[in-house]
This record gives sequence, structure tokens and C-alpha cells, in this order.
Amino acid sequence: PRYRLPREVIDREVAMIEDLGVEFVYNKRFGQDLTYEDLKKEGFEAFLFAIGAHKAYKMRIPGEDDFPQVMDAIDLLKNVALGHRQAPGRKAVIIGGGNVAIDAARTCLRLGCEDVTIAYRRTRKEMPADEEEVEQAEEEGINLSVLTIPVESVGENGQITALQCHRAEIVTRDDSSRKYPMPVLGSDFFIEADTIITAIGQQVDHTGMESLKDLDWTRRNTIKVDMVSMQTSKQGVFAAGDAVTGPATVIEAIGGGKRAAEAIDRYLSG
Repeated sequence: PRYRLPREVIDREVAMIEDLGVEFVYNKRFGQDLTYEDLKKEGFEAFLFAIGAHKAYKMRIPGEDDFPQVMDAIDLLKNVALGHRQAPGRKAVIIGGGNVAIDAARTCLRLGCEDVTIAYRRTRKEMPADEEEVEQAEEEGINLSVLTIPVESVGENGQITALQCHRAEIVTRDDSSRKYPMPVLGSDFFIEADTIITAIGQQVDHTGMESLKDLDWTRRNTIKVDMVSMQTSKQGVFAAGDAVTGPATVIEAIGGGKRAAEAIDRYLSG
């Protein structure tokens, strides 16, 4: 992925933080290897959860969970960042229209996929990805199938063969001024593929957080905080970054971390 820092840069940053007195504890999962109560017993008085929003949304279409060749873009990009550089297939379809979808498509091309298509349910103009990213993807030979609604992942003998889709039209509903993509009757078509990669959005993963029973969550499945103090509904527990805002930018996450650090300092200082 384009935004991954070189290993030596990461090591240098970690060393600088350690020099400030920060201790890194690796290979420990909150809620599994240690709990909130364990840390309280060790004397910790304030806690910051900056766990991001790494869990991919499901498409909820037939066949999505039936084939190992259906994967989410976050896992693909993570595995590439960890050094797994094998092409996921010959023909890949990426579902989504944001920067993650573009990243996944361009990464597939670099891994050796012969044919890469991005399927998006709205128009090209409505794609949330940066215009420059979309243009560069097209220049590299990535196909763009807009007004395309996925219907089913199709395959046989455990192998994906195609993505069945509907053509869409943008309509305005009676109860809303917002325009929505609606399937056109009889417009079924298939995009040939042996790999389907979903990039339709991310959410906060609750795994490990079950023990914090007093923690309030928003309707958007993010951690609810006081945006001034960055404190959650649980005394002494703070949160920042995508876990609070939902998927956003690195700059916004850094800003949230700074606000939370200042808030924790005020909290510990009484």
C-alpha cells in the first residue's frame, strides 16, 4: 500500500517514543491476555482506546461466505503490508468506490492480476475516492463498472467464477431528497472473476471490549465520548481516532490523539 512507512522509519519512531519513557508491550490482546481489571490492579488510572475501525462491512449477498476467494480489502492490504505478495487471482473484481477500493485495485494490478475491475453502485462523479486516484487507476488499465449493484457471488466446486450484478439507475425517493441507486429490472449481467474483494466501508471491531460493560456506543457503532474531554461513559477511560469518528484520515486521528493526551493529563492532574 502506498501509505505504508518503511520498516526503518517505523523502528526509528518507536525508538524515539521509547526514549521518552513509553513502554511497548507486544503480542498482548486486550480482553484475552489481559483485562481492564488486571490493568487497574497494576495501578493504571487512565486508559486510551485508539483501536481504529478495521472490521469490514459485509455485502450480505448470496455466496459471500461460500468461497475463500471472496475477501475484504482491509485483509488484502494488511497481508501485502506484512509481506505476502502473491496475486489473489487472474481476474479480480473490487466492490466499492472509495480510496480503499482504489488502493486494493491498484495493489492487485501490482501483484500480477491480469484483469482488475472496480464495481460501484453509483456514478463515477459520485465516487468518494479522490479524483486523482480514480484517474490514475484508469490510466493504469483498471476497468470501472459504475451503476453496478452486486447481487450474488457465483461459482462452483469451491471456486468463484463471476459476480452477478444488476444495472442501476439513480432515483429520488418520495420520502427523501437524496438520490439512491435502484436496480433496473431485467438488467442482470455477470463480471467474470476468480477473486472478489469488498471495500464497502469499515467499522469498529468490538472484540475484546465486551468486559467494559459500562461503555456507551453510538448508533454508528463507534465509541461514544465527550468531544471536549475525550472521556467515555466509563470513568478514566478515553478514546480517540477512527474508533470515535468512524473511518477518517490519518491527520484527524493524530489530532484526536493529541486532544485525548491533553485530556488525560488534565484528568490525572485533578
